[in-house]
Amino acid sequence: MRVFEALNELTRRFSACGIESARTDARLLTAFAMKLSPVSLKMHPETEISEEALKKLQEYAARRENREPVSKILGTRGFWSLDFKVSADVLDPRPDSETIIETVLSLFPDRSSPLEVLDLGTGSGCLALSVLAEYRNASATGVDVSDKALSIAVENAKTNGLSDRFFSVCADWRKDGWTSFLKNQGYDLIISNPPYIAESERESLEPEVLNFDPPEALFGGADGLFAYRRLAPFLPVLLKRGGTGVFEFGKGQENKVKEIFESVGLKFGGFGTDLGGIVRCITVFC
Repeated sequence: MRVFEALNELTRRFSACGIESARTDARLLTAFAMKLSPVSLKMHPETEISEEALKKLQEYAARRENREPVSKILGTRGFWSLDFKVSADVLDPRPDSETIIETVLSLFPDRSSPLEVLDLGTGSGCLALSVLAEYRNASATGVDVSDKALSIAVENAKTNGLSDRFFSVCADWRKDGWTSFLKNQGYDLIISNPPYIAESERESLEPEVLNFDPPEALFGGADGLFAYRRLAPFLPVLLKRGGTGVFEFGKGQENKVKEIFESVGLKFGGFGTDLGGIVRCITVFC
């Protein structure tokens, strides 16, 4: 089978499954199976696919037809300026979350600032490590309840040359004493993309999300706001005086999240909007 024939077949199969990005996914998976770049693939559509590569491609295609995300099949996902290893143990980094990085850059224009950063629910480490990539003198601590997620974050730090400035802490913020390994009033910046999907929205999620992202990184209780209520009282304890918090939230949650943070004495600093025009994150000051 030649490249263009495989692309046509996979595009048809993926489209039949309701996958909107069928052609793009077909190209990425074919390139991955052949160990080529997508650009090289496009330049040589008549190339014959080897038996070994074709066997791998069929395996990848079956997984995609089962609605497993391409990033989880490839085992990597680009976010901001870096590439991150991903697996079933971490939330797939999404472009919406880059709004947090954009907000941080606007709040701290001096890229030489020796920021001490705390990332709550770090997952793959994409937020903390993207900040470190922009601030050469900064250090970051990533907190997660999952040892497996933290292992991936540590690996991503090493791969991206940031391991000397990234530290991991396994802690469950649902339990008392979860801050015992953190520094009181020790952080200039706290960032987080906490679970914010309401349980009532579970069945409306795309299969790529519902079946392949860890549930603990998705669901935030009955109304999706459990993490904000739980974490808000700790921000004045963990942030330095005048410190900053930047938190992501879901569509339409901005006013309720603002109320939660203001109820513990934090000062509202503004909202951030993603590329789709949706209000996506909040800035608060201690």
